[in-house]
Amino acid sequence: MSGLEEAEWESINVLLLMHGLKPLSLVKRTDMKDLIIFDKQSSQRMRENLKTLMEETSRQQNMIRELIETNKQLKNELQLQQRRAADQEQRANDLEQIMESVKSKIGEMEDESLNRVCQQQNKIKELQKEHKVLQAKCEHYEKKQMEQQETIASLQKDIYTLTKEDEERVITRNRVFSYLCKRVPHTILDRQ
Repeated sequence: MSGLEEAEWESINVLLLMHGLKPLSLVKRTDMKDLIIFDKQSSQRMRENLKTLMEETSRQQNMIRELIETNKQLKNELQLQQRRAADQEQRANDLEQIMESVKSKIGEMEDESLNRVCQQQNKIKELQKEHKVLQAKCEHYEKKQMEQQETIASLQKDIYTLTKEDEERVITRNRVFSYLCKRVPHTILDRQ
């Protein structure tokens, strides 16, 4: 075995050890009883095959490591997306509750507004009735006042007439008395 072959086999052994495999033993004895001998071409092919196998194994292990890493990243991404989805769902639920609360509040406000409108309409009707009653009372009192004014005017006229008549009576009486006093002589006592 040449020094180059021996060096190649040593590098193969290093690769085997790196992959957790047992190394091959290189024999320099003349006792060939327990040995299988390959020719140089077969030995060369075997070295190339082992080297290719080790390289392929390394490549696959790298791929497996990359796949594991990618898988971890995907799991992390999935967990992140799941957390985001859960957050979004929670936000949606919160918004839905807020919407329900707002709808409920709007319904209450509409009911209150409707009740207020009904109360105001009832109040307006009551005030209109009251207005009609007061208007009727006003008309009644105005009529009564006019009647009273007519009565007062009539009474004032009567009082004026009576006063005039009374004044005329007094004047007439005084004239008669004066006339009588001039015609018949009386004592002072009679005049009084």
